Amino acid sequence: MRALLVEDEALVAMIAEEALTSLGFEPTSARNAAEAMNEFNRREPSLAVIDVGLPDAKGDELAMRLRALSPDLSIVVASGYDEGELKAKFASDPKVAVLPKPYTEDDLARATEALGFRLPRVS
Repeated sequence: MRALLVEDEALVAMIAEEALTSLGFEPTSARNAAEAMNEFNRREPSLAVIDVGLPDAKGDELAMRLRALSPDLSIVVASGYDEGELKAKFASDPKVAVLPKPYTEDDLARATEALGFRLPRVS
């Protein structure tokens, strides 16, 4: 399954990409919303993991744009800030999970499982 990771911090992106790979996804990364839109159109992922604090857009707004383009897309919105507002914003959307940062591979696994993914972990 293809995953799109949208994260502007290189170290966080590297760790998250490794976690997605070990969860059985085929990730591709974007550092901002513009790159994310290009990669989304090119790869048509099943999952998007989006940081809220992007340099060129708010990650939650990007999530809503991607959702409009692909209603079946599952989305994990990650935030290092108070996630209460994000949870309220996406509460009615079962295809969106909110994940507090920093997060571990297990946290990401739980978020993807909550979205319905049942992928075997790859060692």
